[in-house]
Amino acid sequence: MRFSEPRAVVPLICLLTFCAGCAGNRELIREKARARENLGLSYIREGNLKAGVEHLREAVKLDPENADIHNELALAYRDLGAYEEALVHFKKALTLSPEFPEGYNNLGTLYLLLEKWDLAIGCFEKAVSTITYKTRHFSYNNLGLAYYNKGEYHKAIEGYRRALALSPSYAVCYTNLGLAYEAVNSFQAAIEAHRKSIHHAPDYPAPHYNLARLYLRLNQNAEATKELRRTMEIDPDGNYGNEAKRLLQEIK
Repeated sequence: MRFSEPRAVVPLICLLTFCAGCAGNRELIREKARARENLGLSYIREGNLKAGVEHLREAVKLDPENADIHNELALAYRDLGAYEEALVHFKKALTLSPEFPEGYNNLGTLYLLLEKWDLAIGCFEKAVSTITYKTRHFSYNNLGLAYYNKGEYHKAIEGYRRALALSPSYAVCYTNLGLAYEAVNSFQAAIEAHRKSIHHAPDYPAPHYNLARLYLRLNQNAEATKELRRTMEIDPDGNYGNEAKRLLQEIK
């Protein structure tokens, strides 16, 4: 009996050694996945989305339970216009990490592109319900966009105002708020919102253009002309600049 005890210990030692080896292999695989992920994100930052996607796909194969990589791959697919693939990976990220407000926000932006307003609203509401989510103002702005496109302008205004309460210098949101106020014929409030957008981002062409268009609607041609010319200065070859040029020619 004395000699049986060491035999009983041997399998345990082997098991522990085997498990340690497994843990080491898993960590090595995760490191390879992180390397692929970082390379993919580097390509994406350079504007090479296709190369970025290929490396992120390899990263997902190596570490399929990593919610962050699924989310990053979904964002790249979304920006490439591969919406079905993006949807798969956004949903996978949220399955792996249900308490992931950025994931809900990102999925919501995809639903905006797909014009599925109610699904987008549901995602943004989940995102903003997480108090610890540091950039809730983005989700409130997106929530406003969803309601605006749905034609529920007062709810859109509420979303934008909540975003601005969290981030008072959020220029894009002031522009969106101005459009929503215009949609409910609150023209002075719309003008003030566009002016605030200009104050916080004077070289952003959208509020200048939208303010000019609103002035034209109110038959204030002198003010409209000033804003149209400013739009053309900021965005001479872009969509806003070209539209401003067209409107200015109509005034003349």
